[in-house]
Amino acid sequence: MDNMELNMEEMEEVSGGKRHFKPEKDREGWTQYRVEQNDNLIKIAKKFGIPDYRKIQEWNPHIDKEKYMIRTGEYLWIKL
Repeated sequence: MDNMELNMEEMEEVSGGKRHFKPEKDREGWTQYRVEQNDNLIKIAKKFGIPDYRKIQEWNPHIDKEKYMIRTGEYLWIKL
């Protein structure tokens, strides 16, 4: 299964996407959220009290700007 995840990451890089499937170094004033099954940007925004879900996309430029697609297991930066 690990090989499958690596291949998925490699495919994202080749296709121009830069999904974050591993936590990155911490940033002050930010937290990383790991996308869970059935999550969407609206649900995540509500969890963190963010009034506009589009802010999450702004903070995470790897998210498709037209479809707002996120994947289970991907990490997103959330401003505290």
